[in-house]
Amino acid sequence: MSPWSGPALERASSHLAPYARAALEQASFLAARLHSDEVSPEHFLAAMLEDESCGATRLILHAFADPETIAIEVRALCAGIMVVGSERSLPFSVLGVQALREARARAHATEERTVTPAHVFRAAAALLPSDLRERLAELGRELTADARDPHRGDSASEAFFRSFSPGALRALGGACRAAATLGRASIGPVHLLLGCLDADEELRAATGLSASRVRMALAGRDEDGTPLPSRHLAGDARIGELLRGLPAAAETVDVLGWILSNGTEELVALLLRQRITPALFERCRGAFPDPDRPSSTS
Repeated sequence: MSPWSGPALERASSHLAPYARAALEQASFLAARLHSDEVSPEHFLAAMLEDESCGATRLILHAFADPETIAIEVRALCAGIMVVGSERSLPFSVLGVQALREARARAHATEERTVTPAHVFRAAAALLPSDLRERLAELGRELTADARDPHRGDSASEAFFRSFSPGALRALGGACRAAATLGRASIGPVHLLLGCLDADEELRAATGLSASRVRMALAGRDEDGTPLPSRHLAGDARIGELLRGLPAAAETVDVLGWILSNGTEELVALLLRQRITPALFERCRGAFPDPDRPSSTS
């Protein structure tokens, strides 16, 4: 069994050429990294755009479009738990998501049920290694409460960030900028601390901390290296439709062609803005085969 694609998704993609099957496995890994429960056509396209060797990406380059720029926009359309911006979209790390869920649980246990920067800050601080918590305690005060079960009080049916206050959302944006500035691929608890302190003056006063002091105190210890938990993801209804619509031995260019004809309005418009059109696909569909060797899954 593959590391990330569930059995049903593997069966549905069994007729694809090996390289396209490997690209779908990469898409499943991307969906897991974004904390999505299902793999979508957006994940599939984003994974292909990360591979400079696949036929679909080479066709895009032939149109004088930039796969990296397109990938940024496509990832912003992917389902997942992340911060989406015009210049960058970063997912949360494993402990970053745990902190957000704990912050929601804490907030939902109150009458207001609104997640504030203080909720996020204390949940993130509680997940730091003990030596980092001690270092923060030396700088400030009233940092953490004991962490609870991160799923307690967490409503899966509710849009994840719906109960976050405007201040908390600003804090998440600041956390994304902090992680990006440090060259990290995900937003971890330390970045959440920095974003919350930047966004909330009352929190700075309550804790006696500032983002600059925390940044200096935790320099070099900001990255969350917690591995993703192993999961076998299902495909959503649209990727089921995509896989049923592809011919036997389909390659990544065939996936791109299906998306151009059947993708969501927003996804198709994104491609058309970059001059990736159905007419281009028809002219070039046989000119960019996939390599013989599939790309490896991270």
